[in-house]
Amino acid sequence: MGKDFEKELSYEGYTGTVNYDEKCDYYTGEVVIDGRIYTYEGDTFEELVEDFEDIIDSLIAFDEMDDEEDDI
Repeated sequence: MGKDFEKELSYEGYTGTVNYDEKCDYYTGEVVIDGRIYTYEGDTFEELVEDFEDIIDSLIAFDEMDDEEDDI
């Protein structure tokens, strides 16, 4: 593999995959949360990490909103 990068990403207790397509020069990955598969992608490794973290942040925010509604 021509690019040097981590094989998985970790953020806020979640771990996702890292895949690099040399032919397309493009990164993709998946994280499974509560039985659902979420995908993320980027033209660079940095973009992939940003997309992964954005997904996790969005899911955490959604869970917090859902918990607040349950308290009402």
